[in-house]
Amino acid sequence: MSIQHQMNVVRARQPLGDLYIGTMPSGVLWQLAEYDMREIRKKEDGIYLATGVQRELSEKRVQEISAYVKTIDATFPTAVVLAVSADCVELLESADGCLSLTLKSQAVSVPGELFGYERVVRVIDGQHRIEGLKRADKEDFDVNVAILIDADIEDQARVFATVNLAQTKVSKSLVYDLFSYSTSNSPERIAHTVCLSLDQTVGSPLFERIKRLGTATPGRTSPEPLSQATVVEGLLAHIVKDKKQLITDRDLARRGKTMPRITDDEARKLVLRRFFLEGREVDLAELIWNYFDAVRTRWPEAWKVGGTGQILPRTNGFRALTRFFSDAYNHISLPGEVVPSRLFLDIFKRSDLQDNDFNTENYLPGTSGETRLYHDLLKTLPY
Repeated sequence: MSIQHQMNVVRARQPLGDLYIGTMPSGVLWQLAEYDMREIRKKEDGIYLATGVQRELSEKRVQEISAYVKTIDATFPTAVVLAVSADCVELLESADGCLSLTLKSQAVSVPGELFGYERVVRVIDGQHRIEGLKRADKEDFDVNVAILIDADIEDQARVFATVNLAQTKVSKSLVYDLFSYSTSNSPERIAHTVCLSLDQTVGSPLFERIKRLGTATPGRTSPEPLSQATVVEGLLAHIVKDKKQLITDRDLARRGKTMPRITDDEARKLVLRRFFLEGREVDLAELIWNYFDAVRTRWPEAWKVGGTGQILPRTNGFRALTRFFSDAYNHISLPGEVVPSRLFLDIFKRSDLQDNDFNTENYLPGTSGETRLYHDLLKTLPY
């Protein structure tokens, strides 16, 4: 027994060789596809040999994609790139120039299964998408594919490297800014809205300190020490526990469905989630304002933007402060309450840290400095 899949394709002539572009149902794709993982093997003569072109599958990434493909707006607009031997392909061109490509696989013996099929398609790019679709059991998801026929291993490796290294990553700040178009109450949208409110409102402790698209805001002359992505992700860490929950929240909002309520114990772990679930973005913004206003009041000189070495208003300081936020909030409040600035200030007044302590000598750049500041702030709480 054999399996065949026919599809109409378009030929794209490129210097490396012709690409054949079409679509394939996900259920057929994962039957025919194999992943050529890069690995180090020891040969019989003791020589180590590196083989394959693909990175190892990330279980976390596969789980995230598996959740994503079940959502109402799931899409993979870019192509999965495949390599196929000419022996497994039949390419026919009609009189009007239309191309038909048929993939053919012969049956092979697979222990425990009545029928198995030889995997004739080697995945150059897109293995996580394929595995995520398989994990979600989405057999009828049409996947955009770009097929190279008889590409040798050198060409396959070159294509993989080009796809994964040569392209410029999109700024996270730009991605979060695009959620301003969202009409549903997603976690990203509410975090983005609060971020803009804090940046654009006169008197805010973060007034004109946030680079909205990750680059300097036109018309501003003062330094902007924080990126939009840093602020949004700091808020999201207290709204959702991981990316899977973020995807689920976004999908439920798009479908107009009610999100599950959370208990007080759950709300103490995600201290901003109740504000999100109840649509209280104004209260959420006020709460974050009050918290950083207390920081500004306790350490007014260190909070100023200017000079070198002052870490409190910059990325490391902000991340440590937002990390400490849940500890401080739970110490003085019940879930869902808007805490006044003075209560946060009472906590910060217990700290021995002075304005001139927030420097890169005491708190090194990177996660080590952020973690040290967080632990120094924890000393203000009576655990």
